[in-house]
Order: sequence, then C-alpha cells, then structure tokens
Amino acid sequence: MCDQPPNGTPPLYLIKRGMSGGGDDDDDDEPGQVAAVSTAPDHRGNDCDGGNDGRDDHRDPYAVVVKPMYVSSERPSCLASAPPLPPSLAKDDNDDDDAGGRRRGNNDGRGVKRNRGTNKKRPRDAKIECGLRACQAVVRGETCPFQRNSSGGGCKYNHDLGGMLANRPGDISEGVDGAAWLKGQCPSWIARGFCDFGIMCRLGSCHVDMSTGRNLRRTVDDDGKETIVFASSYSTPVHEATTTTTTTTTTTSRGDDGGGTIKLEDEATVDAKTAESGPGMDAATTTTKTTSMGHRGDVSNVLSKGTQILLRKNKYPFVCKRHFEVHNDKGRTTQGSTSDTPALPPRERKLIDFRDKVYVAPLTTVGNLPFRRIMKRYGADITCGEMALADQLLLGRPSEWALLRRHPCEDVFGVQIAAGHPDQYTRVAEILANEDEGFRVDFVDLNLGCPIDMVCDKGAGASLMLREKKLRGGLEGMLAVLDCPVTIKMRTGWNEAQPIAHELVPRIQGWGIDGIGAIMIHGRSRLQRYSRLANWDYISKVARSQSPNLRQIPVIGNGDIFSYTDYEEKILKQVDNGEGDDGGGGGNRNNLSPTAMLARGALIKPWLPTEIKERRHWDIAASERLDMLKDFVRFGLEYWGSDQQGVNHTRRFLLEWLSFLHRYVPVGMLDVIPQQMNHRPPNNMCGRSDLETLMLSKNCADWIKISTMLLGPVPDGFQFEPKHKANSYQKA
Repeated sequence: MCDQPPNGTPPLYLIKRGMSGGGDDDDDDEPGQVAAVSTAPDHRGNDCDGGNDGRDDHRDPYAVVVKPMYVSSERPSCLASAPPLPPSLAKDDNDDDDAGGRRRGNNDGRGVKRNRGTNKKRPRDAKIECGLRACQAVVRGETCPFQRNSSGGGCKYNHDLGGMLANRPGDISEGVDGAAWLKGQCPSWIARGFCDFGIMCRLGSCHVDMSTGRNLRRTVDDDGKETIVFASSYSTPVHEATTTTTTTTTTTSRGDDGGGTIKLEDEATVDAKTAESGPGMDAATTTTKTTSMGHRGDVSNVLSKGTQILLRKNKYPFVCKRHFEVHNDKGRTTQGSTSDTPALPPRERKLIDFRDKVYVAPLTTVGNLPFRRIMKRYGADITCGEMALADQLLLGRPSEWALLRRHPCEDVFGVQIAAGHPDQYTRVAEILANEDEGFRVDFVDLNLGCPIDMVCDKGAGASLMLREKKLRGGLEGMLAVLDCPVTIKMRTGWNEAQPIAHELVPRIQGWGIDGIGAIMIHGRSRLQRYSRLANWDYISKVARSQSPNLRQIPVIGNGDIFSYTDYEEKILKQVDNGEGDDGGGGGNRNNLSPTAMLARGALIKPWLPTEIKERRHWDIAASERLDMLKDFVRFGLEYWGSDQQGVNHTRRFLLEWLSFLHRYVPVGMLDVIPQQMNHRPPNNMCGRSDLETLMLSKNCADWIKISTMLLGPVPDGFQFEPKHKANSYQKA
C-alpha cells in the first residue's frame, strides 16, 4: 500500500465546493456501496462559503473534491519515478479546455489558429515487414500458389517455418514481466480451434508444434471427443472431403494446460475419417479460407473484396450520380434528387424506440468494437459505430469500412456517416442496402456535429447545419434507398452566441420526410467543441420547437451525463415538466425523449449504464476494473489479431482508453458526490490499494505499466501520446 498523507487540513486546491446531486447508498464499506459521503458542503472552516482564511486566491472551482487522506503532496511511493510528459501533455487539463472553459490553441472565432497536422507526428508502431510475416497458405498447411521464382517475383511473405521458429520471440505470457494470465489464451484457438496467425501468434505455444513450427487444429466430434491435428489444406469443407492418406502420428506435450498428451495427425487423414462419420468441425472453421475475417468470429458488416475492388477502380454500379455530374447535366435542376436513387420494393420501415434506453454515442477512436462489447456487458441498449467519412468509404478504404463492423452482441446497432454532398450519402446507402453485401444496420446516423476542421472544410460535420439544401438532399436520397430509419446528430449551432438548432429542427420537420427516427442535440456549439457545460436549457427549447400540427420527431439530448443523478436532473425532470402532451395546453409539445445518451461519460465510467438503470453510485473496486480491462484485451486480440501487429493495435487502443479512464475517482474517495464531468481530479492521488493508485495516475508511463500487466512488455523504444490530447493543446 502506498504511503497516504495523515488526516488534517486538505491541500489548497481541495477547498470544498458544493455540488448538486447525491445518493441513497447504504452504510456499508463493501465495494459497490458508499458509507457516509457528503453530498452538500459542510461548514468545517474549509468550505468556499466559510470563513476567510486568506487562501481565496488558491481555490480551484474545477477540482474534484476528494477526501484529504487520499491526496499526497508528491508522487505516491508505490509508483515508480516517471519520465517527463510530452509537451502536449505537460499541462493538466480535463479535455481541451482550460480552467475557465476556454479553448487553447484552436480557432475559437477570435483569429487564434490551431497548429494543424499534430496527430501525424504522434508516436506510431513500426510497420512489420512482409518478409517477417508467415505466408497464410503456409500457416494453413497449404502450398503457396505464389512461390518465389528465380527472377525474384512471387509471394513476398516468409515460407521458412524453421527459420521463423528459430527467431520466434516467446509468448507475451512468458517471462518475468509477461502477462501470465494470458497463458494458453489465444482467442481464436479457444473459440474456433484454429488460429489464422499460426507461428506468428504471440500466444501460439498452445497451438504451434514447437519442433516444426507447424500450426495445429482442434476438432470436436458429436460425442465431445477432441482431436488435435496438423493443419493442412481445407479448401474443401470437412464434411465433403474424400481424400485418404496414410500418415505417421506424433505425441507431444499438450500446450494449453501443460499436462497429458495429444495425438497429431495430418488434417487430410482426419478429413477422410470425418467424411465417413459426418461433420465434426464448427462451421465457422470450415469457411475461414474464404474470408480475411476468420479470426474475428461472427463479426458482420464486412465489405466484400469484390466490392472493394470495384470502389477502388470507380466501377461500382451506382444509380445515384455524383454531384458534379448532376451539375453538368443541363436536364437536371437538383443535386442528389430521389429520382437518381434506386426504387425499392415497398417494405415496412421499423423505427427505433429510444425511450428509456441507454444509447452509447459514436466515439471516435475509443468507441471501437471491443469497447462497445464492454458497454453491452454493463447494460448499454443501443450502440453506434464510429464516425465514417463517406468520401473514404466510396474509395473502398478498408480502415474506414472497418468502422461499420458489428458484433453479434450489439442487438440494436447503427452506423454514423459524415458527408458534405447528398450523392455521397445516397451512394453509401446504396451499398448498405445491397442485399448481396449482407450489411445489418438498424439505423444510419447523419453527422452534423463533428467540429474537426478537416471534416467541416469538406462541408460535412457541423458545417452541414448551415447547408440545408444539401442536408435535405442527403435525407431524401438515403431514405429512398434504405429500409431502416435515419437519425440526425447535430450541435446547437456554429457558435454559442447564435444557436440555430431550434430553427433547423422545425424546418426538418416541415420537410415531411418519412423515416427520420430521432434528432440528437449535443448541447454545445461547433466552436465550443467540448469546453464549458452542455446547455440543457437550450436542448429543452429545441425539444419544444416543433409544430404541433405535424408528425413529431423525438429529440434526444446529449452532453455531460456522468451519473444517474445527472440523467434524472437533466433529462427526466425536463421530460416530466414538458408543456402539453398533444400540442395543446398553451405550449408546443415537449419531444425530449427519456434517453440516456452517453459519450465521454461512457469512456470514463463504462459501468455508467448499470448506475443509471440501478439508480446508484457504484464504488467499483480496482480489481473489478482490472477484470474489465482484461475483457477488453481478450476482445481486442480476438478482433485485431493475436500476432505482433494485433497486440500493438490492442495496446494502442487500450492506452487511448486509459487516457480517459484515469479521470474516474472512486466514489468512496469523494468528499462530495457525484463527480462532475468538467471537474478535474487532483494530482498525486493515493488510492485504497496500489492497483487503484496506479489507475488514478495521470502519467502516460503508468498507463503503459498497466498495458504491460495485461499484454506483456512493450517493444523497445515504445512511446505513447493520447490522440485526443495531441490535437488539443498548443505546443509548450
């Protein structure tokens, strides 16, 4: 346990400040309950309304109020000395706003221009050369059809399993600093009995023959008997195989549990046996050969290779013409009109009921598929993929299409698209609606809220709020193609002084477009980005702005929901106090939906859906949070892969998430609850255990230490700088 400061007068920056909200927790010291925590200022001489002690100038109204015993004047002794932070992290801040809520180094409307291209200079993992990666045909036990020839052409990947085995590093679960909890835990081997990475897998000791480097396959028959064989050609499904061969069997130590023996045979022999007795392999393993998504299990919404090639060659048979083609066609007067879109057979459009649901908003970078699986475990009802740029989707960029992937646990799932022209929206919708592609999407969200310059300069994101003709064309084009509803996420306007959402929403209603499922309002302007508090009074004004004589569109508020009390104060009370219920009663109908839409709150407190549904402040233990991170690592290795590149991706996204998670202060350490979104934790906090102290650290080096606990040692020269920080500060 790290040294904790003695009880006494709190540091100057912890002078108490009253905050609204509270809880009804029982007097219990077990994790999950809070004992005797104040929810209002007490007057013990250190309250901001108390006596004048000569320290008024040192008060920080934006600091989380933590019990003095948990704050030290220096770095806790249980944490190793840390290297200095990168320049962009040297200043303590909560996101991209200073203590007064002002933007730093960005274009805030006063001529201050942001340094551009900062993220391009962030530390990145070295690219793994093709010659160091095993050929997939060799991993599967097949003969590579592109073997190198005398002229040096052919397959660029490695075919020498013996050489790779001799230079293969140990598993990330091995060694003094290894992640021992991952021993024998290759996710593909456990889930499907076969790992697509073979000798490259960093957890491969459980499925690689260490004498030859050959990959293994595990099959289970109808009687539950397990057979482990050498992987060989399986271009024909197991139940259709007819080839018979005679092979020598081998006995070796079992790699996953360290005991017993396993019988190794060539897979062709087992195929012949299976042909006689019936299928004995999971269907997922027999189809791995046909898709590059084999190690990702049941993930859907994967763009086919054929469509990707057509998009790259600009040969996809779109019906909707591009905006410049329509502009050059003198016979047309509108852009992206519905006459350019394919006519679908009449189908019922099922709208999404967002009421009384927890909806995890699209979150760039950190809102990836493994993170959304975590959110589903904690009770999220609706999830949405990260924002995808339409122009990049139409170029067939794999990294952009990856943002639309869906896991089976996401029972209500949407995708968010950002575009600046109606034809871009419509063309993406054509691909999503193509039944041959097999995309499963419950709603499509139009992004009118992204404040990033690169997006707004294309006429997309927040700038689309100012281009109503383009917005209307996009809505009409998409809804003429899709059989799912479309939602719209927007901000209050371009700047805080002149909000326009209360005027834009009734105009959208007046267009009479069928299929708009909801309008989401982020209570900040584009120039505010994430600074200052979300304006919930204005969100309520927008919810009452629609005409009572037209079909009502549900309005969902978004911003600063960080506890169940925030949800009840900001949303439920507004819904209950709405004027009228049918357009009468002296005021327009209140269309604010009782939906908990979570964004940064979900990144900092992923268990927030549980708190909202159970109406409690959860004092979650550090060990429970570590188990949550272990689940994320498992999901990450399953999704991004268990080879070195997959481990690197998992580590990077884990660290990006930790750059948010460290802001959470456990409820049992708070002097005033609940913690507020715009309040910063103090420096040098000591938790109730060494693990909790480590998780509270603001230093990147400590986040890397957590990643080492979960994924083994980092590569030599590894550096990390959070993406959301790198582009939010002016260089020091």
